[in-house]
Amino acid sequence: KLRKQLIKKTLFLTFPNTWTFLLLKKADHCQYLYLYNRCYYFFIPIPKQLWSVSFDRNTSTLNLVSIYGSNFTTTYWSQLLQIFKAFNRPFFLKIKFKGKGYYIFKNKRNTITPQFGYAHRIYRYTFNTSVKFRTKTSIILFGLLKRDVIQAGFLIKNMRPINIFTGRGVRFSRQIIYKKTGKVSSYR
Repeated sequence: KLRKQLIKKTLFLTFPNTWTFLLLKKADHCQYLYLYNRCYYFFIPIPKQLWSVSFDRNTSTLNLVSIYGSNFTTTYWSQLLQIFKAFNRPFFLKIKFKGKGYYIFKNKRNTITPQFGYAHRIYRYTFNTSVKFRTKTSIILFGLLKRDVIQAGFLIKNMRPINIFTGRGVRFSRQIIYKKTGKVSSYR
């Protein structure tokens, strides 16, 4: 007879602070992991071969210990790990601006204040995204949620749209800008 080889597997899943989870146990001893944040949710069944489940609040880590011996459970755990690695992958957005006297600064609370030739200051609050200044004319927005990063990028971009005659204004990186010929310059 062939004996199944039992392997003890410990899986450590780290959650970002924007995600919340619930561990649900059904009457048939099957467990479900329910993950959610304000944009997405996941309902993941956990196999019955699980030995123990524990959560460490200090490191925000869920520890899953199981004993398995089949090829199905090996594939299941590897796919589950790929899903959780996708949670911790940040999204980046690069913004450039062009114009005489245009600059942007921020304070400690990630409040962005651009100076684009207006008489008053305009404040943009970015709670879930971080801002990094590369040069005087380019910044990088990054965060874990793509929706928040793009929304903050469009808020900054809409403060000073691109002038089609001069090409000055705020644009995303690698955005193609077409300039329109003016009435005077088209006859010269």
